[in-house]
Amino acid sequence: MTATRAQPLDRPIVLVGYGDIARRLAERLSDRDIVAIARHAPERPAGHKGRWVGMALDLDTDIRPSVADAPGATWVYLAPPARKGREDTRVARWLSGAASTPEAMIYISTTGVYGDHRGGWVDESTPPRPAHDRGWRRLDAEQRFEAQADQHHIPLTVLRVAGIYACDRLPVEKIRRGAPVPAGPDAPWSNRIHADDLADILAQLIDRLDMHHPVSGTFNVSDNHPTPVNVIYGEIASHFGLPQPPETSLESVLAHASPMAREFLSESRRINARAIQRALGWQPRYQTLATTLADCSPQE
Repeated sequence: MTATRAQPLDRPIVLVGYGDIARRLAERLSDRDIVAIARHAPERPAGHKGRWVGMALDLDTDIRPSVADAPGATWVYLAPPARKGREDTRVARWLSGAASTPEAMIYISTTGVYGDHRGGWVDESTPPRPAHDRGWRRLDAEQRFEAQADQHHIPLTVLRVAGIYACDRLPVEKIRRGAPVPAGPDAPWSNRIHADDLADILAQLIDRLDMHHPVSGTFNVSDNHPTPVNVIYGEIASHFGLPQPPETSLESVLAHASPMAREFLSESRRINARAIQRALGWQPRYQTLATTLADCSPQE
């Protein structure tokens, strides 16, 4: 049963886009007051002791001023961007519909804003140059949050996140179907971060805000172990006892890929994410794919 708000919450955490990462974060914030927003009102996680408000909201059509009326809140914006165009109209609608100014904001962006670097290393000093509209929408959202933060003089952390994975977020079915992967030197580099490591980073950022020591700025997030995509698929296949994926030319794989897969496979870069580790004094629990696979049952 979804709670309704009877009185203002005490410095709540507002999770915009309540999916897998927001759920993992909420589990780490079990004593905090939380406003969780998704297309369907999220249910309170088991064991959550703080006050909980689950709200149903369509970010494409349905911003009501009262939705963001949570003075002193920390916004953690995890919702995906709008489906088309080069502007993130969802972020624009959210920011314009807010009835109060938050205490701080965290925006989950993507390393896709960097575009293709032909396997070269990328850090936060690398100028963004998106290769696809999806990357432009993310960059547009970053700039809108930055303008909001500047206008109201509030801390903002932008996390440019690599591919998120976990035991239940691996391409096992794709491997079972015998989908081919790019061969050898054609294979683009893959950068990853475990879902639990990303949730840990978010929880630490919120802890810093509680201590009045915000970690502001733009940071890359990955495990700092980029790996060619064909090697990734090969390791997963071996762990689950599946045949090795057939390898073919990148051109052939792109010709049969979905539009989203085509975007990812047409960009190759290696992400340097040391800055967030230094800022938080943090190291990922899952530093390599092998570390994650050790936790994954071969029968999954």
